[in-house]
Amino acid sequence: MATGRTFRAVAVLGVLASAGCVDRRFIIESNVPNAQVYIDDKPVGAAPSHSSFEYYGNYTVTLVQPGYETLTKRVHVRAPWYAYPPFDLLAEVVWPFHIHDTRRYYFELHEATKTRTDDLLNSAEALRLRGQNLPSPERPALPKVRPGPAPVPPQPTDPNVQPFPQPGSGAILPPPRADEPPPGIVPKVGP
Repeated sequence: MATGRTFRAVAVLGVLASAGCVDRRFIIESNVPNAQVYIDDKPVGAAPSHSSFEYYGNYTVTLVQPGYETLTKRVHVRAPWYAYPPFDLLAEVVWPFHIHDTRRYYFELHEATKTRTDDLLNSAEALRLRGQNLPSPERPALPKVRPGPAPVPPQPTDPNVQPFPQPGSGAILPPPRADEPPPGIVPKVGP
């Protein structure tokens, strides 16, 4: 009998605990219908659009529509009183009803100004003239090269060692010995 009561009490607590929920949503509206909405650089959809959010704090909302200036705004979402401890535990777990936290934001897009080609060419020419009047950049001084013959690499002192042929001397390199690995291959070294 005690087991049956315990089971029922746990079942009732489980139902009550699973019922508590906070539903957090953005609704982004604009004066331009179908403007593409991005929240923190993630596409949400066309305005008016809605999206859920997980945390309170700062979000970056971007609206893009051809023919209009792209609008990027930083939005601060304040936490309500039931999002602070210990009330957050009660709202998320214990409270048997759904809590809807809906945040509406309205953004106004402005038409993009059309740049005239003449103005663009005039500003490019002005920039080019300004660049010609700039002083030349300073470069670090290069080391002075002494006139005379090029330095000769040191020659081996061991008579059994052949000197490495100089580039442009026309000398042909001897073929590698059979016990040597091909050039570029590192031989294995035993323990």
